[in-house]
Amino acid sequence: METIECNGTNTVAVENLSGSFISKAATTTNNSAPSFSNRKVEHKSKIISDLVVSSQLTSEERVSASNAEISSIRSAKQMHLSEDRGTTVQEFYRGANVLITGGTGFMGKVLVEKLLRSCPHLSSIYLLVRSKKGKDVGLRMQEIFEDPLFEKLREVQPGFREKILPVEGDCSKPGLDLSPCDRQRIVDNVHIVFHMAATVRFDEKLQIATAINVVGTRELLLLCRDCPNIKVVVHVSTAFSHCHRTSIDEEFYDPPTTGERIVQLVEKLDDNTLTTITPKILGAWPNTYTYTKAIAEDIVRTVGKDLPVGVFRPSIILCTRSEPVPGWIDNLYGPTGAVACVGLGMIRTMHFKGKMVGDMVPCDMAVNALVTSAWHIHEQRSRSGTGAIPVYNYVSSCENPISWGDYINKNIKYSWQVPFDNAVWMVTLTEVHVHSLYKLYALLIHLLPALIGDIALLILRQKPRFMKTYKKLHKFTDVISYFCTRQWKFSNQNVHHMWNKLSEDDRKIFDFNISNLNWDLYLRQGLMGLRTFVLKEDPKNLPQTIRKRYRLYWLHQCVKFFFFFIFLWLCWSAIISIF
Repeated sequence: METIECNGTNTVAVENLSGSFISKAATTTNNSAPSFSNRKVEHKSKIISDLVVSSQLTSEERVSASNAEISSIRSAKQMHLSEDRGTTVQEFYRGANVLITGGTGFMGKVLVEKLLRSCPHLSSIYLLVRSKKGKDVGLRMQEIFEDPLFEKLREVQPGFREKILPVEGDCSKPGLDLSPCDRQRIVDNVHIVFHMAATVRFDEKLQIATAINVVGTRELLLLCRDCPNIKVVVHVSTAFSHCHRTSIDEEFYDPPTTGERIVQLVEKLDDNTLTTITPKILGAWPNTYTYTKAIAEDIVRTVGKDLPVGVFRPSIILCTRSEPVPGWIDNLYGPTGAVACVGLGMIRTMHFKGKMVGDMVPCDMAVNALVTSAWHIHEQRSRSGTGAIPVYNYVSSCENPISWGDYINKNIKYSWQVPFDNAVWMVTLTEVHVHSLYKLYALLIHLLPALIGDIALLILRQKPRFMKTYKKLHKFTDVISYFCTRQWKFSNQNVHHMWNKLSEDDRKIFDFNISNLNWDLYLRQGLMGLRTFVLKEDPKNLPQTIRKRYRLYWLHQCVKFFFFFIFLWLCWSAIISIF
């Protein structure tokens, strides 16, 4: 057994992963269940409804009432029974048992909250959770549902936790590390599956990314093939899974390698060797995340070909727009991390191209599209009768694009209204297109002041920390610069078709029309959300923080004037010495 250390604390086991791939592929048969038409379901519901109404008529009503009166009573009671009938998408989830992997992640938590709040007749949610950092499944569930994200849900459905059924498991291990009892519960009961579990770290070790993103996807699909009641499986990928291409349509592309080959390679090589040759393995892919996601999509195409499955590809996920809390976020990944560092005055130069379009979407709108896609996949498969696997590119650049320059400038603009308490310098950012020139800027603007700060700490007999901090920050900016210096052309016809199929009521409940997004309002709310939910800063401190923001501005101007004066003095001294 080979054990891989992750961040020095958690371990991920990859025991016999290739054996799991090969043996299960050979023995698994097609167990996907046939779908039923809506007409049959509605006919059955009508029969049941009539029986219920008839049973509720008293004996006196049957004897004394005329046929017309009985009909009137029946109509009134049928109307009462159908008062809580939902929209088309809501009815799709009525009585359904949903399995979610990755439900404890950022997007996963928003999905759980949305399903429980907007699909009230959903039966239950099986949430695959693993123990983490010494916390068991029960404790993790308690901490998750105490988040402000679920405050609105607690108000409208106080007993919502009764619908949550935690299942202990681990997507990085064979068989998802499920107990026989839990596996059988899932097989017998689950109707809808959202596979969201993934490691989203761009610089993740290849063996860990393979175990979670590749093996986890195959294990989940093999589990779904054993579920006789399965209606739909949605695999959540990323719009950048094939980012080596400049044009990305809603279709499958050839993977860099097969799942079997990458697993065999990971098992064969030791950690040091694998880390050394990882850049060569990745080839045209910029990181292990997109590389393994591309392989995972191919697994969906091959292993899931007999399942009612679809692939949902969102672009970069930012904070929520409005549901259930405007600006909610719980991480510092991607552009959010860059905004936080710029807002704190830590990052003052970056390698990016302001004219390039940055494809980003709000988390709640992406979740609305995801929830709707499950219904749409089932609907399309039921009508067409074909096994074609649909792909949904949920992106913003097609209808409502925003450039990286606008994104940064708007955040800087609204930082005057929503500054951060712990800012160490004025919010400013120098755009650099050439990577070598950026290194020079980073040396002068970041590392030189950090070195001076560490020397000062040593003089005060304190532990130096600034250089170490900037080493991490530069590693982070180097990772995201790939996506800030390139632009992609996406197509999203399937998303358009899905939106056009929705009723007006469904469009209000599950709004994912990105063309209606107001970027200015959204980004301002995002800063407030970042300040409140991630940096944990008290909104009551905002007035004094704004005053601090102005002080930092004038300090910045004084420093600029001082160095400009020094520069002029040196130039003047040089001229005097020459003449």
